Amino acid sequence: VHWTPDEHERFVTAFTLYPRKWKKIAEYVRTKTRKQTENHGTSYMKQLEREGKAVPPPEKRRGGTGEYWTAEEHERFLDGLSTHGRQWVEVAKVVRTRTSEQVRNHAEKYFKQLEREGKGHLI
Repeated sequence: VHWTPDEHERFVTAFTLYPRKWKKIAEYVRTKTRKQTENHGTSYMKQLEREGKAVPPPEKRRGGTGEYWTAEEHERFLDGLSTHGRQWVEVAKVVRTRTSEQVRNHAEKYFKQLEREGKGHLI
């Protein structure tokens, strides 16, 4: 998705005000969806890292909140799992919104689900 210089400037302003708050940033930009904004943000943060600049840390959700994993979080979990195996700290970095303990607990439940569905060989 192409971003105009004006859209990117609004993105940078909003990203500074609301680090990693993709919905708020998208509302500020006005012309992109939350998902497009998150994808742009991910690329932008990688660029900042390459340039040696500070990147805002991921939001940590603490246990006991009762919040279900979103489809996006689970997709990032699967990406991290395929890349890093059971290195939960590394998988959590890919997920970005969960702690390593939450990632490990999610993995345990996910593996049990695969076993129940007869897909245990995929673990």
